[in-house]
Amino acid sequence: MRACLHKGMYMLLVFCLTLSLAVPSVQAARMQAEPEYVLTLNLPIPPIHNRWKYAMQGWCEEVHTRSNGRLKIVPYFSEALSKESEAYESVKFGVADMAEFSYDVAIGHFPFHERVFTTASMGRSMENPTDWLMEVEKAFPETMEELKGVKLLFSHVQSIGMVIGSSEPIRSLDELRNKKVNVIGDYQVANKLRSLGVSVVSVPMADVYMSLQQGVIDAASCDFDLLVSRRLGDIVKHATLLNTTCFVFCVIMNEESYNRLPEDLQAVIDSVSGDYGRQVFKTFWDTLPYQALETWITEMGGQLHVLSPEEYREVDAAMQPVVDEWSDIVTKAGYRGTDMVSRIREIGEAYSCPWAESKSMQLARQLGHRD
Repeated sequence: MRACLHKGMYMLLVFCLTLSLAVPSVQAARMQAEPEYVLTLNLPIPPIHNRWKYAMQGWCEEVHTRSNGRLKIVPYFSEALSKESEAYESVKFGVADMAEFSYDVAIGHFPFHERVFTTASMGRSMENPTDWLMEVEKAFPETMEELKGVKLLFSHVQSIGMVIGSSEPIRSLDELRNKKVNVIGDYQVANKLRSLGVSVVSVPMADVYMSLQQGVIDAASCDFDLLVSRRLGDIVKHATLLNTTCFVFCVIMNEESYNRLPEDLQAVIDSVSGDYGRQVFKTFWDTLPYQALETWITEMGGQLHVLSPEEYREVDAAMQPVVDEWSDIVTKAGYRGTDMVSRIREIGEAYSCPWAESKSMQLARQLGHRD
């Protein structure tokens, strides 16, 4: 009897253990099964791009996980479904279910979003630009009409911004004047630098390395990641901390594609949108640039340069005509341009800081950098 009892208990334990192992196996099987819905994602970047590897890919996988494998996002890289400038239309008209792109590539389509960082001070580091953008959008909700016809999942903004990289040190405005500088951004970004006496040049990113190497250009607007990922840091040994612009990105979805989903899967999309999506990219933007900066300083011999407070004030005064032009542009588009500029100035200090106090300079000092 006791032997039978022991045998029965043993079989029960084996059964329970088998069941406990089977439950996650069933869930795993569901995850591996064919998804019920496949969503196409239009991307301008290649699969080796850091924005995909360290942010967007994880976001797509989270959609798959939260839906228990019922939803799958399939990326189409390097403008396979449309040019980046047509990414919005590709989603609006159903060529793609989703897209991630930079607002600035479709000149004139997003009057507010594509150039809003034209108004940001060049003399300050944008430490929290996504929240800055949301604050302005909250004050002027009419700006969201620019995305009418698609479902906005979230926007995110490049931290720190584009600075001036050069092979020789540029430590003052006098040393910057008359330098041939390649500019990334639209004509207003170029005009901001022209206001400082810079000779603006337009060279494709693929040619920047050779142009710097051969002396065709003296400097280039770049972020810290480009110094490492594009190896510009082999030539660029100095970065003058002037914020020429920040790039604003968005992730959007076709409204019909969203509406076709059952409510529980719509809830999954909603759960990874908004704050969650912004946080994924905030982590990315708060990590990658500083890792690149550390690599550039410690392994490539890079050095940062901060202008004097007086020179930064001179910079912001010089770019005022560009800010006034931006105000006129958005006013003609139906916005309250003057009010926008006023509000932006009110909140500017809350989301940025002087370059001398920025995270970039703090990190550089920790690495033994001397101002």
